Amino acid sequence: MKFSRRATDKLPNDVAKNEVSPATRMATASQRKFALWMCVTLCVITVFLLPFAQAQWGKVPAFLPSYQTAVIGTYLVTAYLMYGHYKATRSEALLHLSAGCLYTAGILIVQFMSFPGAFVEHGSLLGGGQTTIWLWFFWHAGPAVGILLFAWSEFRRPGYLAVNHQQAIRQTGIVLAIAFAATVVLVTVFHAWLPVLDVKGNFSRITSTGIAPALQVLLTLSLVILWRASRFRNVLHVWLGITLVALLCDNAITMMGASRLSLGWYIGRINALISSSVMMLVYLQDIKQSYVTSMAIADRLASSNAQLEMQVDKARLDTLTKLPGRDLFGERAELLRASSVAGGLGFATLFIDLDGFKSINDRFGHEHGDIVLIRAADALRSVLRDTDVVGRLGGDEFVACLSTPAGAVLEIANKISERIVDKIGKIGDGLGASVGVSICNTDMTRALQEADEAMYDAKKLGKNRFNLFHDKPKLVNLASG
Repeated sequence: MKFSRRATDKLPNDVAKNEVSPATRMATASQRKFALWMCVTLCVITVFLLPFAQAQWGKVPAFLPSYQTAVIGTYLVTAYLMYGHYKATRSEALLHLSAGCLYTAGILIVQFMSFPGAFVEHGSLLGGGQTTIWLWFFWHAGPAVGILLFAWSEFRRPGYLAVNHQQAIRQTGIVLAIAFAATVVLVTVFHAWLPVLDVKGNFSRITSTGIAPALQVLLTLSLVILWRASRFRNVLHVWLGITLVALLCDNAITMMGASRLSLGWYIGRINALISSSVMMLVYLQDIKQSYVTSMAIADRLASSNAQLEMQVDKARLDTLTKLPGRDLFGERAELLRASSVAGGLGFATLFIDLDGFKSINDRFGHEHGDIVLIRAADALRSVLRDTDVVGRLGGDEFVACLSTPAGAVLEIANKISERIVDKIGKIGDGLGASVGVSICNTDMTRALQEADEAMYDAKKLGKNRFNLFHDKPKLVNLASG
């Protein structure tokens, strides 16, 4: 059943292919040179060590469990990363690659359980004498087949995406489960029927029977088809090539070593670890780069948002005095009130109305009146602290909010009000100020009403002064009682 289409076709509700991922990003010349240098180095070291491959080394008890755990971990992580990338791109080729890595990790786990003495002092948890060596063959075939299917998919249908990705996952999962189960049953239940490859630690028969050479042919075929399909254009193609070369070197020196604990056996394990780590490292590096890029984008967005907020705030400033207008002041005052309540601080609201401003406008004109308003705003700025909020409500009315230690709120509000009256009085032209003070911190609307009422009381008391709001006693009609 067909469930793929070209990447250039429109896929409704799907995310477009990420052109900066390793699977789609073009490899640079330096990356290709590094990959070539790495492959040549692996081959040169392998060829140099081939004459010494059969030299026996001592047993390192921690080597095998450490190596096996590391290789299992890298293949599991790589399978997960490839699967995640498949879900993001719907690239069927990546699904094949993920399945190959997952199969390999599973076979490596079973092989670990089959090692004599690894979990049981005398014997193994499963299988027989030929189980471990045959699992070695199958786990080496896993990445080879996975990369071969990846390359073949890219060769036959380059850029195809899975339309019904859930169906693609199910079909791949079924095939993977069957292949894994068949392999495990073959090497455990029917291990006695398999050709003998390991004779008391000597596995030279993997070469003489043609098993290991066949594996080399499979790896070479994967490398050739990968080259034909990709010409190693993209970053992932380059690193998959390194993976295959490392596995070829692993098999070559392992075959030459021909026995467990030989130099060839140890070097082969190191090459296998390099092979398993390559794909994981390139994707982890890509994830790191994506994180760095995301953080840079987030910083730019935050900076843009901050600039936008500043521009919006500037648009909401009073055009004459450059103080916050009614709406912007209301927002800032409410934030200051809420933070004061949360911090257990005192909060005061000062309502300021200019005395004698109308007569100044009438005598000197509106242009001079505007200059007086600007000077009044400057006077307020000079008196208030950086933590205070001040704004112009309109006309000759201003308002300020203060946040202070609770025990000193009344004293500080009175001192600031006194300084406001004094500063505005020094502007001249008979200008003065009446200031109403409210200590209410429960509601901003009520605080403004109280301060406004206290300001009118200050005017009634003779103007050019400040006055604290006090609740007035309600009048009781005794005659109606």
